Amino acid sequence: RIRPEGSDEKVDLQKRARWIAQLGDVSTGEPVVANGLVWVGTNNGNPRDANQTKDASVLMCFRESDGKFLYQYVSPRLAPAPGQVYWRRVDWPETSLASAPLVEGDRLWFCTNRCEVVCLDISQLLNGNGLPKVVWKYDMIEELGVQPRATMIGSHASHSSVAGYRDFIYVNTTNGRNIDGAVDGVGAPEAPSLICLRKDDGKLQWQDNSPGTDIIYVQHGSPTLIEVERRAQVVMGQGDGWVRSFDALTGTMIWKFDINPKGVKKHPFYNGNASHFVATPVFHRNRLFIVGGRERELGAVDGTLFCLDPKQMGDISEELLGEDGAALENPNSGVIWKYVGHGEKRDEKMHSALSNVAVHNGLVIAPDDDGLVHCLDEQTGEWLWAYDCFSIVVGAPLIVGDRVYVTDEDGDLAVLKLSRELQLLEELSLRNTTESSPTFANGTLYVSTRRSLMAIDGR
Repeated sequence: RIRPEGSDEKVDLQKRARWIAQLGDVSTGEPVVANGLVWVGTNNGNPRDANQTKDASVLMCFRESDGKFLYQYVSPRLAPAPGQVYWRRVDWPETSLASAPLVEGDRLWFCTNRCEVVCLDISQLLNGNGLPKVVWKYDMIEELGVQPRATMIGSHASHSSVAGYRDFIYVNTTNGRNIDGAVDGVGAPEAPSLICLRKDDGKLQWQDNSPGTDIIYVQHGSPTLIEVERRAQVVMGQGDGWVRSFDALTGTMIWKFDINPKGVKKHPFYNGNASHFVATPVFHRNRLFIVGGRERELGAVDGTLFCLDPKQMGDISEELLGEDGAALENPNSGVIWKYVGHGEKRDEKMHSALSNVAVHNGLVIAPDDDGLVHCLDEQTGEWLWAYDCFSIVVGAPLIVGDRVYVTDEDGDLAVLKLSRELQLLEELSLRNTTESSPTFANGTLYVSTRRSLMAIDGR
């Protein structure tokens, strides 16, 4: 049963909130809680500073205990290059800052709408003695020549979240494809898609441009750090439809995996049916889980959820391309299992995904962009159940104990039981569209909608 009986009654979640903070009027950032502070990305739709009222992307900070506004980093819009037409803009009006910051002690790193990586010293804010200061800023357009690409639909900005390991951070540059009716192609194929910077001074450690001229459209997926057999890997789904793993310290490629069947059409608009990546790979118990996806303006396609073995090396795709152009079985494939569906009906298929999966207690929770939340067996990939949100799911599901929290664009929060049988515990109304993932910290659930950030007692 896709949607349990009696599941149409919704509870107003705002009535349960311990505090509610106003954001801008477009907010897609995931709340990050650290050291008594809550950070979230939004825009300047509701200016908090009378001296900064122009359109901008904003990183806001609130006090964890009571939601008091403490600080904001305001990042002005990036002006189009001379002669640049509307379709090629890299920083759309009213766009939210979408990058979730990385916080370690008194340092914070994030990506701006301007394709910059910023490091803040937040020690004064933590001590209550002042505001954060910029330690360094790395402009990826100026330094690397990247040409970021942002989409029109879905409030998606052209930047992703950073990942950290030891003394380094890893960033998707969002180098993309130009499509404006006159120009079609990757404007900067030599520019890197993934970079490694030093945490302390922002110096470039290594870079990689593997997708090159094959970028299908945009690159919005975030990198993830994993450790396999005492070796740190940076894994990222990239804009040509390949997942690649790199040595975290040297940038040497370890393995690569093609999410698409061989021979699939890869043009974004002209009958293309290929997936690239919006979601971030998820690592759990020496396995990697990833679903291919594509931006909503390109149209939905059938999807595949893969479970991979990241201990492999080289090309670990399911198929190889033979000399005659035919697909061949790959003897070095890293596929442990895959799920495409178990029938031909809509609710029996896996669709492409914007969201990450979540894995816990032997179960994989995998939303897709058709509004279905699938539950599969972690070991075998056996389909167990699906819940229909009747709305697009953008944010990743959150698992807390035996509960699964899923938000959707209709402004609902579904609370499901983490079990092998479908059980809807509660459906809550957020009163506004939600495009980010919920966060749980110190007994509190944090949910951001387009206009507000809510803290709900989760005990």
